[in-house]
Amino acid sequence: MERLFSPKVLENLIEDLKERQKKINYIGDMSDMGNEIGVSVGKIYPNMNPVEIEDLIHGIRHGISLSNGTH
Repeated sequence: MERLFSPKVLENLIEDLKERQKKINYIGDMSDMGNEIGVSVGKIYPNMNPVEIEDLIHGIRHGISLSNGTH
């Protein structure tokens, strides 16, 4: 099954992250931020397989490289 992305999916992700943010009571590192994002993504796309997870990670790396000029 192909997992599709849309503006509505992004809206749902943002709303879930906003709710999670209200409950975070720690100062962490980048892996903690990744964990919080991962939990929200996992709620939207349950039972992701390893290929889908790698696709997501690849997309994150690509977006960061576009933002920091290393692309």
